[in-house]
Amino acid sequence: MLQKMNRKRGTQICSRRCSMFHLSLRTKIISIVAFTSVLGAVISISGFLYFNKKELERGIIVKERTIHRQLAAATRFVATQGGLKDVVQKFQSKYTSAEQMTDTDKKEVMNHVPIVSAMIIGAENQKTDHYKFRVFSDEPRRKENMATAKELEVLKKFDGDSKLEEIIDNDGEVVTLYRPVRLSEGNGCLTCHGNPGNSPWKDGTDILGYRMENWKDGKLHGVFAVSENIQDVAKASMGSAFIAPSWYLVGAITLGAFLSLFLAMFLMKGSITSLAEAAQSILSVSGQVGGSATDVAGSSQSLSEAATEQAASLEQTAASLEEITSMISKASDSAVLTAESSTESQRKAEDGHTAVDQMLTSMDEISQSNEAILAQISDSNRQMSEIVKVIQDIGNRTKIINEIVFQTKLLSFNASVEAARAGEHGKGFAVVAEEVGNLAQMSGNAAKEISDMLDASISKVEGIVEDTQKKVEILIQTGKEKIEAGVTVAKQSSEVLNEIVQNVSRVSGLAQEISQATKEQAQGVAEINKAMTQLDSVTQQNASTSQGAATSAQQLSTQAQALKISVDELMKVIRGNPGHLKSSTQPVRFKTASRETHEDIEEKAG
Repeated sequence: MLQKMNRKRGTQICSRRCSMFHLSLRTKIISIVAFTSVLGAVISISGFLYFNKKELERGIIVKERTIHRQLAAATRFVATQGGLKDVVQKFQSKYTSAEQMTDTDKKEVMNHVPIVSAMIIGAENQKTDHYKFRVFSDEPRRKENMATAKELEVLKKFDGDSKLEEIIDNDGEVVTLYRPVRLSEGNGCLTCHGNPGNSPWKDGTDILGYRMENWKDGKLHGVFAVSENIQDVAKASMGSAFIAPSWYLVGAITLGAFLSLFLAMFLMKGSITSLAEAAQSILSVSGQVGGSATDVAGSSQSLSEAATEQAASLEQTAASLEEITSMISKASDSAVLTAESSTESQRKAEDGHTAVDQMLTSMDEISQSNEAILAQISDSNRQMSEIVKVIQDIGNRTKIINEIVFQTKLLSFNASVEAARAGEHGKGFAVVAEEVGNLAQMSGNAAKEISDMLDASISKVEGIVEDTQKKVEILIQTGKEKIEAGVTVAKQSSEVLNEIVQNVSRVSGLAQEISQATKEQAQGVAEINKAMTQLDSVTQQNASTSQGAATSAQQLSTQAQALKISVDELMKVIRGNPGHLKSSTQPVRFKTASRETHEDIEEKAG
């Protein structure tokens, strides 16, 4: 897979490179030199034109500054002549208002205004000196001098900074230099724009009839703008030349490029031939290396496959032995558990036999206890009979008390009769006789109640004794029968437990013998498994060694193929003829060595 990927990658690289241009190395180098020369020429010419343009722009700015200085000088010159003041006095004395002045008079006045003189000079020279002159203000007296939106921004900058002397605007095509026009009392500006109270016509207007603004000295009134088109200036400067200097530069650079191409062709002629011969030799050697790598890869493949099969067989054998070992180990554990269970069962059976013997003894003791209980109940019945007899005796005594009560009542009655006969003297004795009679009555009632209770108690005791005796006899008879049945079952259980103890003893002996034999088998299988593990380790080492050899052979094959592709590519680059090396660019087929890893072998064995 790695070989195929490298071969595919090499083919793609070759296709991309060869598809660009099927040229020889010599042609490519010459093309690169030519391209470099042309590129250098273009960069040089572009740089020359760029810096030439910058120099031209600097010259334009210097020229515009000169124009502004000339205009400022003209303004100062006209102002120093003092003609404006004289002409104002002249027409003030001649007329009474500005409406009386003719156009000629007004023109004469304008010619003596310093700033107007500068405006006239700037406008007249713009055609001959190839520039444009403009005056603008935010409060002009003439509409054509009203500032545009862009010019208003310039006015704001000058108005915001009184020390700002100029602004340069270069948009790549036109260079414009702006300078402020500020009112100066020395130049006579306030004659027309100053205090309305100084009006020559006494109506707040200047000599020409415009309203005086009451401005102060230094007020920003407008801006002079001098602009030049860069291309127009360049054409004007080159108009008188026979050949432009840039064409001299182009010719010199082109001649240098051709000389560089000729020198490169002369120097590469011998070097390209030697490089082609060396590449052909490397191509031949790479073919031989590829053949040797194929043989090594085939041998490594066979060795790797044999080692893989042997390792798989050993893995299966080892796995089988491990399963047998596991089964024997489980059987041994089961035998041990069986022996332990048999021993425990024997002990439990013996304990059961002992318990049955103890149960028989207990049942005998219970039988004896029942007989003792029966004797005790008979004795209790006898004692209850004696109690009944005592109660009967108490009843007899109660009858005697009843007779005494009767006699007492009779005596009380007789005493009452005798007391009545005695009259007044027998009243006390009558009271005593009455109380004795009452006591006799109460004693009689109590004796009767006791007699009734004794009769009821005798009846209940006799019933209880009789009923208890019957139930106890039934229970004793039933318990006796159950005890006899339990004794019979216990004897049978004792006999069965004796047989179980004997059988468990035999099973325990056999389980111990099986456990001992299983342990010996497990030891033998463990020795075999150990030997198989050692053999598998050796086989795995052999497989790893063969795998390493196969990998090395594969890498050698891949490197040989990559070298062959690289040399073919080099030959194509040198000679630039894809058909010339058609036979050498066929990929060499190498037998792919086994790429199975140790994990793959274990997966097959499992």
